[in-house]
Amino acid sequence: MENWIFYGIIAAVCFGLNTVIYKIASQKSGFSPYYGSFVFALGIILVFGLFFLLKPSNDFEWKSTSLLVIAGVIWAVGFIAIAIAISQKADISRLASIYNANTLIAVLLGIFLLREIPNAAQMIKVIAGAVLIVIGAVLVSI
Repeated sequence: MENWIFYGIIAAVCFGLNTVIYKIASQKSGFSPYYGSFVFALGIILVFGLFFLLKPSNDFEWKSTSLLVIAGVIWAVGFIAIAIAISQKADISRLASIYNANTLIAVLLGIFLLREIPNAAQMIKVIAGAVLIVIGAVLVSI
């Protein structure tokens, strides 16, 4: 197995656990998704700070740094949307299926914007898999 597949599996497990733990925390009466998101962000800063200290890098470049800040802002807006949905008593099993339809967006942007066009056989599998994810998201949301 290639290393990136292993890291992808770790990410899937962590993101799945994260949503469930956040939902459990939100079940306290008077829970604020804004406060919850802020505390959640503190956890992120703690882990990323330790990661950076262990693997310091001084590779600074304005364009990539700006794009990374934009990516972080977009991720934060998406997380806040999830936090608000959870505070409105969304079912995790349905909500996660919907927001993980992001796979289709990533696949399409990877193919068309980044020119990561797989060969014909792979393209059919990748697009079919992404479409099935979206169909699943639609089915669980209705």
